[in-house]
Amino acid sequence: PDDIEFPDFAAEAVPLTAEDAQVFDPLRTGFIWYTPPLASEVSHSTGGQEWSIAGHDMQVLTMTVPSGETIITEIGSFMYMHPKMDTKVELTLCSASGCGEGCNRIFGGEDCVKVLLVNESGEQGYVGLTPNFPAKIIPIKFGTHVGSGKSFIAQSGAYMAELGDVDVGCNLDLSLTTCCCAGLGLCRQKLSGSDDSIAFLSAGGTIVYKHLNDGEVITVDSGSVVGFEDSVGLGITFNGRVFGCCTCCFGGEGCFSTTLKGPGKVYMQSMSFSRFKAAVAQTIEDRGDGSGADVNVA
Repeated sequence: PDDIEFPDFAAEAVPLTAEDAQVFDPLRTGFIWYTPPLASEVSHSTGGQEWSIAGHDMQVLTMTVPSGETIITEIGSFMYMHPKMDTKVELTLCSASGCGEGCNRIFGGEDCVKVLLVNESGEQGYVGLTPNFPAKIIPIKFGTHVGSGKSFIAQSGAYMAELGDVDVGCNLDLSLTTCCCAGLGLCRQKLSGSDDSIAFLSAGGTIVYKHLNDGEVITVDSGSVVGFEDSVGLGITFNGRVFGCCTCCFGGEGCFSTTLKGPGKVYMQSMSFSRFKAAVAQTIEDRGDGSGADVNVA
């Protein structure tokens, strides 16, 4: 339809932009494709810190770090930084306020340890971060990509880094059908933050975005969901309404697919990390090297 409302992702969100609708959505379906930026094309400012995302895949997030500021990221995402900056860790299970934060992070698919990249020098520093698996980086800005006062429900382990005030926790899915069959499990990652804060997420393959209207429903492969606003309803649908058993056994998609019901924004990926690992393992198994050596792709 011609009345599809395209979001203004150009406002401090590098990759997810809809400024050229005929390129990103030629069929007018409302699905918007992620377009990686050029490394030198644009940088953005959040809370006095400049940041940019470079690369077409396996991207790099570069941020300036003013004197006295700290960047919080997950384990394994560090790539480079200013020589006068320092690396510290925070054990959230042993914090003065108790172990609640650490438990929430663990249940949400993150480590209980935060990596802190600290600039205690008198100079402006910089850091470079990258996902710890082949992935793109999605900046989710609270108040823009996630409505004010809302949270973002994400697949386990999606979080990579943050700017501003972002809380990484968990959300329990108490529905027996969706927690077992919708692909996100019982404990889902929950991200919340103050307006203008940004959570940087990792997702694989091509990233697709859609803003669902109230009551609008889409069916998604269970492994392709990156995340969605907490106003979106999660459900399941049986694969193969007519030839059900044959479809479930031989269709390659299992018994159920995931449904997402608006209102709210949803983000999807074409190559989840679990699917990537399965593809690599199958390739290694098919080719073989005759050595008999075990290859671990986990």
